[in-house]
Amino acid sequence: MNEKLQELLDTVQRTACQVSDVASDAAYGVTKKAGELLSVAKLNIRVVDLKAQVNTALREVGEMIYGTHTGSPTDSDVLLAKLQEIDALRDRIAELNAQIARESAGPACPTCGAPARAGDVFCRECGGKL
Repeated sequence: MNEKLQELLDTVQRTACQVSDVASDAAYGVTKKAGELLSVAKLNIRVVDLKAQVNTALREVGEMIYGTHTGSPTDSDVLLAKLQEIDALRDRIAELNAQIARESAGPACPTCGAPARAGDVFCRECGGKL
């Protein structure tokens, strides 16, 4: 009887360890996904800020051009600098949008970078744990 009780306790212990591992993996996955969503949200906020800066710069360029029309021409170097500022802001927006697309693409293997499907525990390419 003592052997059966010990066997039962061993089985319960193994099962508890397995449940603990699964719960730990699930908690890690939830935490990781929350971090990814927060990262994308921060990038989106940065894009909105940069677009506001572009709109302000475009308004300033419009005022410079209108000033030229009304007889108060703007120095061409000042206008060129403002246009280059707009180009740089738009380039940064494109970079951030590309980063958002990469981060929103879904899970990827941390070992080889291959895309993973929902529910995968191991990478289909290299076998690494996701």
